Amino acid sequence: MKRLAPLIVLFALMFGSLGKAQSEGFGLYSGFPTWIGVQYQVSSFRVGAGLAFAGLGAGADYIILEQAIPAAPGFDLSWYAGAGASLGLWSFSGVGGIYIFPHGLAGIEYAFPGQPFSVYGELQVGFGIFTGNVPGVGGLDFNARAGLIFRP
Repeated sequence: MKRLAPLIVLFALMFGSLGKAQSEGFGLYSGFPTWIGVQYQVSSFRVGAGLAFAGLGAGADYIILEQAIPAAPGFDLSWYAGAGASLGLWSFSGVGGIYIFPHGLAGIEYAFPGQPFSVYGELQVGFGIFTGNVPGVGGLDFNARAGLIFRP
């Protein structure tokens, strides 16, 4: 336990000033592979669902940390990181199945001063697994999204 104490103190000093995660509220997003989706975030937990080229998808993410990016007074810019998993149902040219995507994520968010909304961009990197007509096929994969969050 004595060996862990310095690590715990270092971690607390490094991340003690981190705010809560991405802005809470309802949002809309678009990207790859999801063309259009909706999300809802409470504290650090976010759920979303959307339509993609060949099917439907849903996911849940946990935002682990967020840090403000010092830019200029009144310029509310921050980055965030987390982890999650997505699940998609797809069908294309008679081939279909389920797509499972555990991933890590990183993004940047800008909250407009005095406005009830913010915009963000995010990249998710993980391991995609296809099931169904192509079971077990998968590998390193990525998703990207940009969105608008309406804060309460």
